[in-house]
Amino acid sequence: MPSIQFKKSKTGKKTYYVVVSFQGKHKWIKAGTQKEAKELKRKVESMENSQRLEKLGLVSKNKRIDEFLQEYSEHVKLRTSSGTIKRYLGILNTFIVFLKMFHTHIRYLSQIKPEHIESYQKQRLESIELKAAADGDKAGNHRNKRLPLPQTVNYEVNVLRSAFMWAYDRELIARVPTKKVKPLREKPKRQARILTPKECDLFLKTCRKKGLKDTRFKVFYQIFKFLLNTGLRSGELCNLTWEDVNLETGLIKIQPKEGWTPKSYSREFFFNEICLDLLKSIDCSQGFIFVNQLGNQFDTDDIRRALIKVAKEAGFNDLTRVHDFRHTFNSLMQMNGVDPATMGRILGHRDIETTMIYTHQTQEHLKKSIEKVWIT
Repeated sequence: MPSIQFKKSKTGKKTYYVVVSFQGKHKWIKAGTQKEAKELKRKVESMENSQRLEKLGLVSKNKRIDEFLQEYSEHVKLRTSSGTIKRYLGILNTFIVFLKMFHTHIRYLSQIKPEHIESYQKQRLESIELKAAADGDKAGNHRNKRLPLPQTVNYEVNVLRSAFMWAYDRELIARVPTKKVKPLREKPKRQARILTPKECDLFLKTCRKKGLKDTRFKVFYQIFKFLLNTGLRSGELCNLTWEDVNLETGLIKIQPKEGWTPKSYSREFFFNEICLDLLKSIDCSQGFIFVNQLGNQFDTDDIRRALIKVAKEAGFNDLTRVHDFRHTFNSLMQMNGVDPATMGRILGHRDIETTMIYTHQTQEHLKKSIEKVWIT
């Protein structure tokens, strides 16, 4: 907020100023008398904050939103993994589409206010048109589009907050418009779908049978079998190359590639005989291990779409996330006696608390466990 200060001359005369400060910069505006300073202060306060700071030379010239987001995108590309880049760019694009659809008058960064962010929250939860326009012709979209959950919108607003903080640090804006925006109330998180060994067997049999009708699913059978036996993230599997596996020792390495880095850290562990036989059955021995019929690398969305199709045919309508295979692997391993510390190393968790989040015990296991205790 502007303040009133004065300076004394050698004769003791006071000259009053209105002082505007922003991020360590101070602009002294000469007013004269105290009465004139109060009047000038009221005029300065009546101006839009960003306009006032720009006019006084305390912030850079107003920047167009599309230009700013392009600059921020370049900043993100240099500092994050390919998966994070894809998510961030998607969110930034959705925000631009939102402004074009619902706030056409907003073109400059300084025009964005908290009420526009709140409007974004509302439209993301309610507008099928916004989702369709933002998604464009992205593969896998269906006619009946599912609107994002509140927790997804909260994540998107956090990404926008990071972008606006970046602009604020570079003195492109006088305020962060997301600062006073409250997050949406989130729905309870869906519990992981843990498959029993019998369900894993049914899922794989269904996928193998589907591969007889549709040759594209032959490789998905291999993919799902490998995921269930290693607990890899889908992104790790998509970026797994023949250089990462040793067919003699059974050692697998999860390590960075050009344009991709693991979510947590580089790690090594051994795969079982099932994975070894599976890898030996694949012809190619260079480049990515799991590729489509054209020999191209899979995308995580490709695997998820295939999972949903197979799960429905197997009667598992509640199985929609590839990540549930990771939960299944961890839970079945621990129920078979593998300690959490070892599982944490295999899964690439930085602390044991994360590993325990992934631990889910089946009803059958709980029943057998309690039957081990008999007190008479």
